Amino acid sequence: MRKTLHKWHGWIGIIILIPFLFVCLTGSILIFKKEIDGWLIPEVTGLSQTGGERLSLNTLTERVNAQLPDYEIGSWEIFPAGHDEADRVFVIKEGTDEWHKVHLDPYTGELLSQPTTPGHYLTDWLLELHYTLLLNDIEGLDEHLGLIITFILAVFLVFMGISGLIIYRRFWARVFTLRWNQRLLVVFSDLHKMFGTLASPILLILGITGGYYSAIIYWEEFKEHGDGAEHHIMSERLYADHLDIDSLVARSQDAIDDFKPTYLLFPFEPELPFTVFGRAPTANPLLSNYGSVVNFDPWTGAYQSTYNLNEQGVGMKTLDSFRRLHFGTFGGLPIKILWCVVGLTPLLLGITGTYLWWQRRNKSARKRRRR
Repeated sequence: MRKTLHKWHGWIGIIILIPFLFVCLTGSILIFKKEIDGWLIPEVTGLSQTGGERLSLNTLTERVNAQLPDYEIGSWEIFPAGHDEADRVFVIKEGTDEWHKVHLDPYTGELLSQPTTPGHYLTDWLLELHYTLLLNDIEGLDEHLGLIITFILAVFLVFMGISGLIIYRRFWARVFTLRWNQRLLVVFSDLHKMFGTLASPILLILGITGGYYSAIIYWEEFKEHGDGAEHHIMSERLYADHLDIDSLVARSQDAIDDFKPTYLLFPFEPELPFTVFGRAPTANPLLSNYGSVVNFDPWTGAYQSTYNLNEQGVGMKTLDSFRRLHFGTFGGLPIKILWCVVGLTPLLLGITGTYLWWQRRNKSARKRRRR
């Protein structure tokens, strides 16, 4: 059994090596997406003013619509007063179903960037590469091929982590042993076992959470459009012009005590509500900033429903924690550095594992020749 598992571990590692290295390398870089954006495009993502009061959401909405008359707002990531990042507003071009991103100064209502497609900025392009390997929306192929492949890679990562722990289960007794004075095969074997064993818990977390997000995105698309139904073409505004957004956000805070709104989802298809996402008060650092929602009618502003994550069971809270667990945003800079370094270990594991696999193949071939 262990010998068979060892063989599968080696073969799968070889098969997925190249695409998996792309996913791991981009993932490690994206841990510091905010910092990289602030370095590369500070005039777009940063704010010259971080004090004072933000303009009202109603005023900001009017100014976005005035500056982008050919677009409709689809969603909006908002930050509290004093935050150093520009709001990110996602808009849909009229006559299409294409989403674009703009950056908004919440103190002046000025757009800091024009609508850009996914992948326009370096880190956005890396994000597309990370999640889809740039294989989505290729003519003649499944439009979500990239998501399918990254899901399979995540499943294989989980298998590699578990099988590696089983194969090298006794290595814990000498996990920090490195026989540098031995031949290269022994050195690579020790390096592979040590880094694989130490990194496996975090790599398992990354595999499980990454696979979940690929699967859930694909499932949502399949559920809504698997029967061939096309995406809604934005031809008109799907909420009332007089909708009081500030009032909706304030009422969401009444619906959930100490609720902190973080994200507004405008109706981008008919029958969808106006949704305020946010964070309900909790001491759990793993719960995301988007786990609780309050829904309103987009035409009348009437309250519809509330989803308070604090009232949910362990299962839903665990799923919500996947966001912070995957991106390493739950423990400040030390955790981000740890996640980044561990995300790079598959580079070392790939090199050492390939060498060990090749040496075992040569050894088996020599044995067959002698026989």
